[in-house]
Amino acid sequence: MSSHHEPARDAQAHLLRSPLPTPYWGSQTGSAFTVRAVTIVKATPTAVLDSLLDTSSYPAWNNFVPTVDLPDPSSGRLAADVLFTEHVDMFGQGKPSGLVKMKLLMTTLKEKDEHNGTKSFEVVWLGKAYPDWALRSERVHAISCDRQGVTTYDVWETFSGPLAVFVRLFVGGVLVKRFKQWNEELRDHTEARTHA
Repeated sequence: MSSHHEPARDAQAHLLRSPLPTPYWGSQTGSAFTVRAVTIVKATPTAVLDSLLDTSSYPAWNNFVPTVDLPDPSSGRLAADVLFTEHVDMFGQGKPSGLVKMKLLMTTLKEKDEHNGTKSFEVVWLGKAYPDWALRSERVHAISCDRQGVTTYDVWETFSGPLAVFVRLFVGGVLVKRFKQWNEELRDHTEARTHA
C-alpha cells in the first residue's frame, strides 16, 4: 500500500455566509455571501489558465457558460481590461434554453513565480450586470501548484449589496452546483488537452 496520499478529485463547492474578501470590493458585510469551488487538476497552472482564458473552447466543455461574447470575437481569448458577456445556462446543460447574459470586466491577471519553478495565477472578473449600489459581484480564480506538483484551481465569487440576499435565496444553491460543475469540466478539459 502506497503512503502517497492522492488529493480528492471531486470539486468541493460551498455557499459561505461569511463572505471572502475580493481585490476590488475588499471585505463585504450585511447580506453578502460567497460561492466557492475548489478542485485539483493534473496539469500545470499555465495549462489551467489557458483553459480558463480560451473562451473559444467553452462550447466544447463548459455547460454552465457555453459561450462568451468578446469585443474582438476573432481573439477567442480573455485579457485584462476586457469587458465581456457570459451566456450562462443555469441548468448546466450547455443549451440555449435557460441562458442568462452576464456582463463582466476582467480586471486582473497576476502571475507569480513559485519556489518550485512553476507559476501561480490570479484572474479577477468584476460583475457589471447591475448598478454597483444594487448588486456587487467579483469572481476570483486562483491557480497554484504546491511543492508536490499538485495544481489547485480555487474560484470564488462574492456577492453584496441589497440584491445579494435575493441572489442567495433564489439561486444560491444552483450557483454552488454550477461552480462545482464549472471546476470539474474545466479540470477534465484541461487534463484531456494536457495528456492527449
